[in-house]
Amino acid sequence: MTEHFPNAGGFELVVNNRVALVVLNSPPRNILTSQLQVRLADALATLRAGRDHNVVFLISALADFSVGADVAEHVGRENVQRMLKAAHGLIAEVLRHPVPVVACLRGHALGGAFELALACDHIIAAADTKLGTPEIVLGCYPPAATVLAPQKLPAGLASEMVLSGRVFSAPEMAQRAGIEVVADLEEAVKAAGARYADLPRGPLEEATRLMRCGAAERFESAIGAIEAAYIDKLLQMHDATEGPQAFLAKRKPVWDHTL
Repeated sequence: MTEHFPNAGGFELVVNNRVALVVLNSPPRNILTSQLQVRLADALATLRAGRDHNVVFLISALADFSVGADVAEHVGRENVQRMLKAAHGLIAEVLRHPVPVVACLRGHALGGAFELALACDHIIAAADTKLGTPEIVLGCYPPAATVLAPQKLPAGLASEMVLSGRVFSAPEMAQRAGIEVVADLEEAVKAAGARYADLPRGPLEEATRLMRCGAAERFESAIGAIEAAYIDKLLQMHDATEGPQAFLAKRKPVWDHTL
């Protein structure tokens, strides 16, 4: 067994029998702070340099996979820039990983956490999982999902998720998007890990590259302009500041509905 970044402040990365587990463990709900996402990206980059695994599973040690980004980091231009750079750097690292990356979801997988799942090659979800991108409720939008959701989900579902902020149950996502929903997440991960571990790394790596079809490069090309629009246009709107501030103050937002 090989360990990388054990107990690295919010997650553990363990490689055993050609299976890599990235286990989120940042109580109480695995909030994806900028700092945590940078550390995760660094860990994946280190893992990418080795050839000791055939698959990476992103999973949680807690009841929730993750409730997404830190809402406090949505306030202030510098905070937002740091947040976007960290989130999109992690997603790009997932997209360039040489072997399949599988998101294993339970509890809540919202906002940036669901964007991270969309970057993965496969999603396995426990039946109780709630999935969505509710950023519009906070007066903003999910930049990575505007790129990834139309690629990974049916068009109508992608639009509904991003534009309405609705949160979906795992069974509904299974029906509408074909994600795999399981009764026992740990057993499903164990079975999938055994299946991948028996595969030849070289052909698997080449098939992964061809299936992704330059996904990391396409994402990085598209996300730059969206980040710029987020910073230069969205953040100038009253409602983009009002939403996070109201959430943090635990009050109902007062929208002015202006551009």
